[in-house]
Amino acid sequence: MTASPGDWRIPPPAVRPGVTGVKGVAGLMAVAGLALVQALLAPSVWASDQTGFWDQAATGTAERRFEQLVRQADELLAQDRAPASGASTRAEAALIAQRQRATKTEALLREALTLRSDDFRLTLALADTQMALAHFDDAAQTVRRALTLAELSAQQALGWSRLSLAYMKSGHYAASIAATDRLLTLGPTDGATYANVAELLMAVGRLPEAEDRYREAIRADSEAADRRLREHSLALGYYGLGVALDRDGQPTAAREMIARALALDPGMALLQLAQQPSSDVSFVPTGDVHYYLGLANLVAGRSAESEEAFRAFLAAQPDSRWAEEARGHLAVLEAQRKRRGSHNGYRVVATATVHASGPVPAPMVDAAWRRRPDLIDGCLSRLPLTPARPPIRLIVDVEIDARGNLTRASIPRPTDVDTNFATCVEEKLKSGFIIPAAPTPTRARSTLARLELLLAD
Repeated sequence: MTASPGDWRIPPPAVRPGVTGVKGVAGLMAVAGLALVQALLAPSVWASDQTGFWDQAATGTAERRFEQLVRQADELLAQDRAPASGASTRAEAALIAQRQRATKTEALLREALTLRSDDFRLTLALADTQMALAHFDDAAQTVRRALTLAELSAQQALGWSRLSLAYMKSGHYAASIAATDRLLTLGPTDGATYANVAELLMAVGRLPEAEDRYREAIRADSEAADRRLREHSLALGYYGLGVALDRDGQPTAAREMIARALALDPGMALLQLAQQPSSDVSFVPTGDVHYYLGLANLVAGRSAESEEAFRAFLAAQPDSRWAEEARGHLAVLEAQRKRRGSHNGYRVVATATVHASGPVPAPMVDAAWRRRPDLIDGCLSRLPLTPARPPIRLIVDVEIDARGNLTRASIPRPTDVDTNFATCVEEKLKSGFIIPAAPTPTRARSTLARLELLLAD
C-alpha cells in the first residue's frame, strides 16, 4: 500500500520529514521550483577586494549568467505548478508540454551547476526534474551527489527521501528500503514514511517486517496532533496492514484491518484514486492496487466486484509472489456464487470496535465478535431485500460491566434500518455478547464502546 503521495507513498518533504509528497511531472517540478526560488535567494559568491579587475568582471558575468539560468528554469517550472485538467485529450497535450519544459529545465539546471556545483538545493532540483522525466537512474546518481553537499539534517532528510523514491521508481526495492531506513534514523517522522517502507518490504516478501512497519505507521498517524488531517494516511496504513496479514495467512486479522480502513474510507475513494495515472496515491508493484480492491470489496460484501478485482490483479501480475493467494480468494468467491444461486441476503461482513473507554480494550471486544460471528444472523432476515441491496453501516453503542457482560446496547436513532431490526440486534447483543478473559470483578468500572458493523448482500 503504499504508495504515496505522489508517486508512491514516500513523501519527499519540502521542509521536514513527513510532509506529503507530490506525483508526476507537475508535482515534482513544483518541488524543484521551490528549491530554485530558495537558490535564487542564496548569497552570491563575489571575489575578494584583492581580485583583479578582469577577474571581478568575469566573476560578475558568471553570477549574472547563473541567476539568468535559474530564473529561466524557475519560469518554466512555474507553468507546471497547477495540475492539468479538462478533457483527456487536453490533459494529454498538457503532459506532453510539461515533459518538453522539463527537458529544457534539465538543460538549464545542468548549465547552472557548472557555475555553482556545490549548491545542494539546485542539485536536488535537478534530481526532481530527472524524476519527472522518468530518468530514475540519473536522478539517483544526482541525489547521491546532493547528499555529499548536505550540511543540515533537514537537507539529509530531503536527500534520503528523494533517493528512496528514485530507487523505488527504478525497481531497486532493496536499495529503496535501505535509503528509507537511513531517513528514519534522522528522527521522528509521519506514518506515510513507515507505510512506504512497509509496502516495499511486502513487495520483496518480508511480510512480518512489513506488518511491524504498518503498525508503526498506524501508531504514528493515530498519535499525531493533527490526526484528523492524517485520516487518508491512516486509512492507507490499515489497508496495507490488512493486505500484508491476508498474504501472511491471517485472514481474520486482515479483515479487521480492512474494516477499519473502510470506516475511514467507506467509498474506497483512495483505492479508486490509485488507479488514475496522474494520482497522488499509488501502489508498488504496478497493479497491486487490484489486490487491495479485491480484499476491500470482499470485506464490504461486494462479491462480484471482489472477483473482478482479483482477476485484474492476476492479469496485471500473473507471476506475482501473491498470485496463489489471489487465486485462493477467487476459488472461494466462485464457490460462494454457485451456492448462492439466485437468492441473496444480508450478512455481517465486517466488524470493528472504533472506540473503547474503560478497562476492556478494543481488541478484546473484537475477539468477542470472532467467538460469535453469527450472533445477529437471526435478525438479518428482517432487512428488506431491495433490488439494489446497498451495504449498510450499523453503529452500536454498548456498555460492558467488569465481568465482561454486555449490559446495554443501543443503535443511535435515527438510523437507516428498520426499528424492529434495530431492537432485535440490541436484544441479541445483550443476551449473547460476552467478552473473553474479561478483567476481574474487582475492577468495577464499566467500559463504554462503539461498534461498527458492515452488513452486505
